[in-house]
Amino acid sequence: MVESHEAQRQIMFEVNSFTCPAYGKFCNDAQRHATLRLEVELRNWRSCFVSYVSAQKAYIEALDGWLSKFILTDTIRYSRGISSIAPDRAGTPPLVVICHEWHTTLSRFPYKRVPFTMRNFNRSVRVLWLKQGEEQQQKRKVDGLAKELDKKATAYKRAENKVIETKLLEHRPEQDARQRMEQLSERKEALSALRRRVEVEKARHHHCMRDTHDVTLNGFKIGLASMFEALAEFSRDSVALYEDLLARSGPKEGPEKAASAAAIEQQPCPAAVEAT
Repeated sequence: MVESHEAQRQIMFEVNSFTCPAYGKFCNDAQRHATLRLEVELRNWRSCFVSYVSAQKAYIEALDGWLSKFILTDTIRYSRGISSIAPDRAGTPPLVVICHEWHTTLSRFPYKRVPFTMRNFNRSVRVLWLKQGEEQQQKRKVDGLAKELDKKATAYKRAENKVIETKLLEHRPEQDARQRMEQLSERKEALSALRRRVEVEKARHHHCMRDTHDVTLNGFKIGLASMFEALAEFSRDSVALYEDLLARSGPKEGPEKAASAAAIEQQPCPAAVEAT
């Protein structure tokens, strides 16, 4: 797991761009729903990780307490949930010593950085979800204004054609014709103002799209890289913890056993004695 998480971290550090079939396209409801689901799964992942560590601590705490009470003859007192058995206490069974060391080490085990980075990345995903919502809202605004512009442009064109036809076919007073032209000019100015507004809102929409892209790139690059780095560190420390426990639980030869073995090696072989 250490190698896997380190490889994942390195991959995210090397990400400099975000391209996919949806890149450069408008955010839709399906994408926003996927972001929301990712946020939910990240919260669940963090909860499972914390539960995993808590379960280990609860298990070894219960085991250490049980061994202390039912195997040792002395009354063991507890301080802050950790048994006060001295690891090198004379006559203490090795199993009790190992469980006590396991409990003590695990109670101080540095694991909080993992849920911390998971929570930070989850916040980045929430920001992305909000940015996608802003982008969608701006897109709806642009679409509404564009539809209004098309409608008013069509109406203006009809009014303009009508004025031209009236001017050619009918003979009306000059004042009436001037009034029609002034009204047409006002409508044209309003149409131009609406067209400029549409362009401004389109620019804002593209800015929202850029913000969404930047949040996606930076949030995933920094958030995932930090999270994988914390997971790699946690895995590395876990391996060291259990390797140390295995080393402590390995067979050890006491001084008396070692001296006895040395004495046996120094004795002559019976077959060699008979041969002499």
